[in-house]
Amino acid sequence: MPMGWSNLGKLALASVLGGGLLAAQPVFAADNDSMTRDLLLLTDWFEGRFDNEEQRWFQEMEGYKGRTSEEFVRIHTMHKRVDLPQFGEHVFYVEEYRDSDPSQIIRQRLVIFSTDGETRQVRMQQGFFKSPTAYAGGYQEPDKLADLTPEDVSFIDTCDVTWKRVASQFEGSMAPKACVFGEGEDRRYSVHDMWLSPDKYWRVDATFRVSDDSHFAGAQRDKPYEMRRALPFNCSFYFFANNQFEGQVIEGLSLHSQGGTVTATRDSDGKAYEIFMREKEYDYYETRPDFIYFALREKGETRSVAFSVNDPDARTVGVRAESIGAFCHRDGYTFRQPLELLEDY
Repeated sequence: MPMGWSNLGKLALASVLGGGLLAAQPVFAADNDSMTRDLLLLTDWFEGRFDNEEQRWFQEMEGYKGRTSEEFVRIHTMHKRVDLPQFGEHVFYVEEYRDSDPSQIIRQRLVIFSTDGETRQVRMQQGFFKSPTAYAGGYQEPDKLADLTPEDVSFIDTCDVTWKRVASQFEGSMAPKACVFGEGEDRRYSVHDMWLSPDKYWRVDATFRVSDDSHFAGAQRDKPYEMRRALPFNCSFYFFANNQFEGQVIEGLSLHSQGGTVTATRDSDGKAYEIFMREKEYDYYETRPDFIYFALREKGETRSVAFSVNDPDARTVGVRAESIGAFCHRDGYTFRQPLELLEDY
């Protein structure tokens, strides 16, 4: 596996069984805490979902020539703010999956943010669930976490991440060689470096041998996973016959902007169609380098039935071919926004 998730997860489980982990204590930011502003901004940026689909696209387009073990895989991560005052004021449920498959979960964490008066930084504790499968999908069903207690989660206190604000972003890391585990030649330490801005979340998650600092598993120090914020859209399919509306409408489908797909089947012939959305950010275009690519295609086909290129701030996108239409609007808006409301934006 190209990243070191499973190793740290196994460590957490082993330590739980051995009684070596500590339960988290609720930590709150005082009103007069000078770090409160950074804490609130950091947690605001941290909330949401992120995906490295664009990084994978460039990797495939340019042709990957490195070692297979270091190749970037597709990651989608959800950071859901949850109301669990028994753990603290700024608490998140984190769940990640790979290869566009929500069943391939590679990370589940309970993350707690607080301020650290001694270092004047924001501290992030990462909790490991003792029964992770019981909370899978918690970003969609937060009620699964409603009865969570400190006894259900374990923390490794030496593996906390501290964040500091640097210019217009936040940078987070563990203390050097503090998060250590394993035995003998495989005794290793974890590196968990992160960079967070309003629309990007980059991360190096790797382990290195204590004996000689050689790479053990995960990303290389200079090759972070580059995830971008995935914006949620609400989508609909409209099917036509002989260019006349035949009455089949499929609405309320969720889609995200970082390589998200959603599928619907036409009743009249059983054909399945897919909407695909990719928010692009090109380094080598000077004119309108950023845009949302929106495509409609038959499921399993790479060639589009229709596509459009849209402004990255577009609230509604859509296409219509001869027999089918597909339209999406950002969550929080409606497809037909009244003109009097548009004047406010």
